[in-house]
Formats: sequence, C-alpha cells, structure tokens
Amino acid sequence: MTTPANAFEEARERHAHGSEGPRWVPVAAAALAVLAALSGYLSNLRSTGALIAKNDSIVAITRTSDTYNEFQAGRLKFYVSQSAIDAGVGPGGNLRRLKANAKRESAKGAPLLEKAARFEREAERDNARSEHLLAQHETIEVATTLFEVSIVLVSITALVGSRLLPIVAGAASGLGLLIFAYGLLR
Repeated sequence: MTTPANAFEEARERHAHGSEGPRWVPVAAAALAVLAALSGYLSNLRSTGALIAKNDSIVAITRTSDTYNEFQAGRLKFYVSQSAIDAGVGPGGNLRRLKANAKRESAKGAPLLEKAARFEREAERDNARSEHLLAQHETIEVATTLFEVSIVLVSITALVGSRLLPIVAGAASGLGLLIFAYGLLR
C-alpha cells in the first residue's frame, strides 16, 4: 500500500539519483514555446496588415464612387446647358454663360474618369494585398497550433515518461516548421 510518505520518499530517491525525468524536456518545451510565440506574433502582424489593407481598399472604393458621382453630376450640368443651347435661349437667357458652362463641364469629364479609374485600381490592389496577408495569417496560425500541441506533448512526456509522445511531438513540430515557412513565403 502506497502512502503519501512512501510516495514522497520515492520521489526524493529518484531526485537524488537523477531520475527525475529527461533533462531535454524543459529545453524542448522552451524552444517550442519560443517558436509558438514567434509564429503567433508574425501571424498577428499579418492579420493586422490584412485589416489595414482592407480598410485602405474600402477608402479607395469610396473615393472611386465619389469621383464617379462628381463625373455624373458634371455630365448632367453639361447636358442641361447643351439642351438649353440647342432649344434656343429664351428671353433673359445668357447664351455665353451656357456655352462656358457646357465647355467647362465637358472638359472635366475625362480627367474625372481617369481619377476614378486610378482609385479603382488602388482598391483592387489593396484588396488583393489584404487577401494575401489573410491567407498567410491563417497558414501561420496552423503552425502556431502545432507548436502549442507539441509543447503539451513534450510536457506530458516529463510526467509519464512515454517514448511515443516525444516522437509525435517531434513530428508535429517538424510539420509546424514546414507550415510556418510556407505561411511566411506564401
């Protein structure tokens, strides 16, 4: 029958004889914790970058819409002025002013369309960057999870002395390293 005193005495003897468990376990757990922290940090950077790029894309889309609206308003002014010119200026009308307005609004059209197209390209570029960073974030998060699982498996090894758990932890860590590298280079 094992009593608490006997269990304490057995633990003291194991410690005195250096059999408290493999000494590599704390080092391996610490190294895996550093990898998990590093991959978590880089994943969060990617996530933040994706949010910023998506926000920039939304701003560019808004600018595109505003510029197209400005173009359309100018075209309406042009057509109203041109219609008044074509219909003939009535009493009290100012033909010279209508022609100047039509000319001015007509000249604004092409530059506004070009500006709107620039904003649209900017929005597409920022959206693609956001998608790219988000894909990297998701991949690196898988690696972070594998590193964290490896830490648990290595820690359990110290408690139960299993020979299978370090092999599984090593395989999970190796796979985590490959996925981490892929996520960074993706």
